[in-house]
Amino acid sequence: MRALLVSGLLLSLCTAEVSAAPDTDKLPEPGTIVTNKDRGEVILPAVVQFPRGKPCIDAYGERVQAFVGCSKAAGGDATMAGYFVFLVDVPTETVARGLNDVGARSLVHYSMAEGRKRSGLTPATRPEDYLQGDSVILSIFWKKGDRWLEYPYEHFVSERVLVQGKPVDKPWTPHFVFHGSGAIHKSGTGCIACPCDCPGGIIADNRFPIYDPKPMVCFHMNRAPAVGTRVYVRLRVLATRAPTLGSKE
Repeated sequence: MRALLVSGLLLSLCTAEVSAAPDTDKLPEPGTIVTNKDRGEVILPAVVQFPRGKPCIDAYGERVQAFVGCSKAAGGDATMAGYFVFLVDVPTETVARGLNDVGARSLVHYSMAEGRKRSGLTPATRPEDYLQGDSVILSIFWKKGDRWLEYPYEHFVSERVLVQGKPVDKPWTPHFVFHGSGAIHKSGTGCIACPCDCPGGIIADNRFPIYDPKPMVCFHMNRAPAVGTRVYVRLRVLATRAPTLGSKE
């Protein structure tokens, strides 16, 4: 019972409205980022868009594309920019460097081509078939009138699982890690935080091995601010001390 009460308190704190300015020294101007080594965090400027017709937008489905991503990547327009809800106006590589600057480490990273060779959960799956790195907590904050609102990334999404063959909706419970693959291998997708273990981005939910199985998720647009709203993405790194497992092309 005590654990349930504590969990409920933490959830309420994570999703509470705050009337003061957000807990950061300064906010980034468009086209820039703000890093804070003492706090281990990177803050990104973004704008809300409505990716109509894309997978998992107001409907359950599977997707590899992030819900938060960059407009630029690998020296050009990001190939997946039209899939994002929170569109960040700096290149993915800049975000990855910012995370490195505040201490984030990639432990296992792959190109997308190599990732496809390691796809799926089988009896032969090994720890190095999961993208790995330091854990990351993501949140979105913005100003509404004279109030600042901040919500965890998970607030905007729900997950569907099968229980005895029947669909059951539940909170989204990802485990995000910084692997950096999209920047290291120049994927060009623009993805920041993918809802599955995808090497196209730089942060991934690595509950499962690369690409498959993918969780069944739904992004609820009515939980996000209005289209066109200027928001900020907070990436906070929780450094681990796991042994380096190595990486390959």
